Amino acid sequence: MEGVVAAVTANTDLWVSTMLRDEYGLPDSVRSAPRAALLTLSAFLACGLVPLIPFVLGLDHAFGTSCALTGLVFVLIGAVKSRWSTRRWWRSAFGTLALGGAAAAIAFVIGSWLRGLAG
Repeated sequence: MEGVVAAVTANTDLWVSTMLRDEYGLPDSVRSAPRAALLTLSAFLACGLVPLIPFVLGLDHAFGTSCALTGLVFVLIGAVKSRWSTRRWWRSAFGTLALGGAAAAIAFVIGSWLRGLAG
């Protein structure tokens, strides 16, 4: 084992590459920044519109439907995110649901408070 460590650490570029890939799960190749930005914007718009769909469609119980759909989106985002991390899909999905749900609850409370101030 010491021989392997000595061989890897002797080549600094190989050492850093191995650490970034195996310890942090980062890709070997550098991705295109404009492409990443476009994909991020697209995902943000697609996922951000989901909570509005029940209201736009005028569904009964739009708030509850919106909450359920948003929760599903958070779970899906977390599950997909696990492909690039070391966490299991269900842990990543639950963590994203918890964090997103907390953020949504805080935004709801602040929005309710601001509505009360306005009128």
